[in-house]
Amino acid sequence: MKIATLILAAGESKRMDGVKQLLPWKDSTLLGHAITQSLQSSANEVYVVLGANMDEILKAVDTRKVNLVINDDWSLGMGTSIAAVIRFFRSNQLNFDAILIRLIDQPLLDVKYYNILINKYIDSQNIIASSYKSGYGVPAIFDKIYFDELLVLKSDKGAKGIINRHKKKLIVLDSEGGTIDLDDAQTYLKYYNKYGK
Repeated sequence: MKIATLILAAGESKRMDGVKQLLPWKDSTLLGHAITQSLQSSANEVYVVLGANMDEILKAVDTRKVNLVINDDWSLGMGTSIAAVIRFFRSNQLNFDAILIRLIDQPLLDVKYYNILINKYIDSQNIIASSYKSGYGVPAIFDKIYFDELLVLKSDKGAKGIINRHKKKLIVLDSEGGTIDLDDAQTYLKYYNKYGK
């Protein structure tokens, strides 16, 4: 099985003080931490989608071991970033069995969890999503049979609609609370002071 990890890092993060991708986490940044995790996982390739603040991010984060995809439509939402990567696969004739979609602002999830997601997909070829208090979402893995649907995503809801359309093929893994998104400055500071130093 050939699996690509997609790190969504194109957003502007208006609710943060500064560029979210470059906020400190451990001995790196949120994006740097996500890249390291993804490279350490059992996925075959790592793709990072950039958009807002791209020049500043590229100066601060080591991206030499990952593949960069630029999303000029980043302001329209994360769906366009997912579509940009599938389009990149197609235009470069890259063949993957599945794609693991993840965010930069869920640093409580570790490499072990991402590998559990990957192994669950390999065993089943189902859509594998992560549990939230309010349901399920990313990190999630989609088999290549869903790439046509991922290619036409446009909204800020990402791939949630695809998951909802194929619930019979859905497995939700218990993320044990790790899917907390650091969406605003207050939440980031709370979890940084507890886990990120």
